[in-house]
Amino acid sequence: MSNTNSQDVPDGFGSATAATLGLATRFAHELAGAAEVKIENPQWGLAVTITPTNPDARAFGWAEFGEEIVLQVGEYGGRWELRPAPEDLAFLDDMANSVVAGRVREVLARKRSLVEVVMPDGSVETHIGYEGLAGCLPLPAWRRRSRSVQYAPYSSSS
Repeated sequence: MSNTNSQDVPDGFGSATAATLGLATRFAHELAGAAEVKIENPQWGLAVTITPTNPDARAFGWAEFGEEIVLQVGEYGGRWELRPAPEDLAFLDDMANSVVAGRVREVLARKRSLVEVVMPDGSVETHIGYEGLAGCLPLPAWRRRSRSVQYAPYSSSS
């Protein structure tokens, strides 16, 4: 399902994906015109990708594997592992709303990135991620010397 025809309700989604399907469907309706919300039902669970139409905004997504939800906001960093518990679902909702509102900053370096998301309560969630062997190699002061991107809101009304 994507929000190109957001009146469609996806079929075939089992109880293992019930935790975040409602959130994904809500975003498909709310972000119509501001983003494409792609909801897929692979054999292992649920995959959601939210891609803004504003090229200066940050795309994000999550995958739900029954008892595990993996949220990805950044290029390498910005990865959170959650459970389908009420507090983690609230965290996912708050994180998604913060990304849509443009409260995301990412520092990008070779095979690594640091993601900072300002949550609705003003707290800042941070995650640093690396990829492959090149990401594990020392790169002194990379957070100060690398390119920093402050992402824009999905729309001017976000």
